[in-house]
Amino acid sequence: MQRAVWYIVIVALAVFVTACSDREEAVEQKPSAEQRGSSAEEVKQEAQGALAAAQQYAQQQKEAYQEQMQKRLQELKTQMEELKARTAEASEHAKAEFQELLQDVQEKQEAAQKKLKELQAASAETWEEVKVALNAAMEEVQKSYEKFRARWSDKENV
Repeated sequence: MQRAVWYIVIVALAVFVTACSDREEAVEQKPSAEQRGSSAEEVKQEAQGALAAAQQYAQQQKEAYQEQMQKRLQELKTQMEELKARTAEASEHAKAEFQELLQDVQEKQEAAQKKLKELQAASAETWEEVKVALNAAMEEVQKSYEKFRARWSDKENV
């Protein structure tokens, strides 16, 4: 019977010692105030890095879009000059009609050019808003150009 009591006491001591050492490890695993500050600083730096990367990406997207729109406006201008040269051979009545259509296209090109300048001045954060307006202006230019081209095509066949 005394042996059983000794076994119980030894097992109880072993459990007690094991439990106490687990508690000490748990206390030791908590980061110190210095470690927590360092960790917070690291998170802050990572967030700043991510923000800078996002802003750089937005700027690259803005510049690529800007180049694309400049190229498209130049192409339309070139096409308009070609059509304008062909209208020189038209009758006076046709020239007057085409002059009105040409003026409409040119006004819309100027509006699109103005929006393009706004895009150039826009920040990386706000360029998306300007992009929407520029897209609308470019659609108007394209519609006006297509109308001009279609009317000229009709006149050529008459």
